[in-house]
Amino acid sequence: MPPSTAARLRAVYFLYYGNVGTYLPFFAVYLQGLGFTGQQIGIIQMLPSFPLAPIVAISWATYADHRATPQAALRRATTWVALAVLLLPFARTPWQVGAVVVLMALGDRAVVPLTDSITIEWTQRNPAVSYARIRLFGALGFIVLTVLVGRLLTLRGARPADLLVPVVVVCCVVAYALVARGVPATPRHGERPAPRDMLALLRDRRLWFLLAPAALHWAACAPYHVFFGVLVRDLGLPDDVTSAGMALGVLAEIGVLLAYPRLERRFPLRGLFATAMLGSALRWALLARATHPVTVAGLQSLHGLTFGLFWGSAMRALADVVPTRLRATGQAVFTGIVFGGANAAGYALSGAGYDRLGGAAPLFGFAAAVEVVAAIALLAGTGASRPAPARST
Repeated sequence: MPPSTAARLRAVYFLYYGNVGTYLPFFAVYLQGLGFTGQQIGIIQMLPSFPLAPIVAISWATYADHRATPQAALRRATTWVALAVLLLPFARTPWQVGAVVVLMALGDRAVVPLTDSITIEWTQRNPAVSYARIRLFGALGFIVLTVLVGRLLTLRGARPADLLVPVVVVCCVVAYALVARGVPATPRHGERPAPRDMLALLRDRRLWFLLAPAALHWAACAPYHVFFGVLVRDLGLPDDVTSAGMALGVLAEIGVLLAYPRLERRFPLRGLFATAMLGSALRWALLARATHPVTVAGLQSLHGLTFGLFWGSAMRALADVVPTRLRATGQAVFTGIVFGGANAAGYALSGAGYDRLGGAAPLFGFAAAVEVVAAIALLAGTGASRPAPARST
């Protein structure tokens, strides 16, 4: 019996974020083993981000909405990444690795928005299965591969430039590309969108009432994404605190995604959004002052609000705002602004702040303030979470 659409989508998320769970914590270590300098590693890690990420995501999504389907675009984007990643184990110099990373990014940056658009559309037609409960398999993939690869690297003696890292990345990417080829297309309704439809979407105030606070929230998360491990070392704590905190955060994220269908039935969407941002503000404010290892690691359980509740609410709000025939484009605009522009701005400001403030802890105090501003922007808006008129099916 062939796997169901839901099973294929779960597998794509699991394998994609399993790749992220290998790449994010271990690829820089692999490059260090190749003899790369810190500056070279930093440039390579930033290459797939702004401005490349939003350009790639929006280009693929526009192609999906105007010339093909999200499923066809996903198949072609993942095939591109799978072909490019085969070069990764053979790249040994900074320019070679940088070139491969850019080639991969030309398809990789579109995988999440395209998969999200397909999943949201499919779950709206199959309400017995929620988007959040499919998406949580991404968190499972992240934690499983992070723990597994870390354990294998330790057992192999923490070798410098261990080829296990790029080989696991290759396996995950090729696997999700193969799975994505079997994701069936959903029926297209009405005519393909015209350029004026895209302009109408961008003029929709509800979209910007969603994007503005979401971008502020994600920019405020940059100190955690970049400097949490540095904070732990600044405090003189062992690296086990970093891994324990990240693992606890992912487990909390999974728990919230599992509970999200019940939460959205019981509470207003705007209230869930505000809770995610104000809960994150509390997390960052307490983390700025925390010194005990149990406290530093334990506070990461609030990641269930920072990402799990935020992501579930954002995808629900986006589904309400964006018309079905512009689903892929809407997801790409969200990804480009929030995870492209806001992410890059947060990274740059965090780096400059770390040098100026002389440590990581003050960054989290500023992050808490930004989260409060994000919550105010959300609550001041009038249409971010208001459902759109029902669309005919």
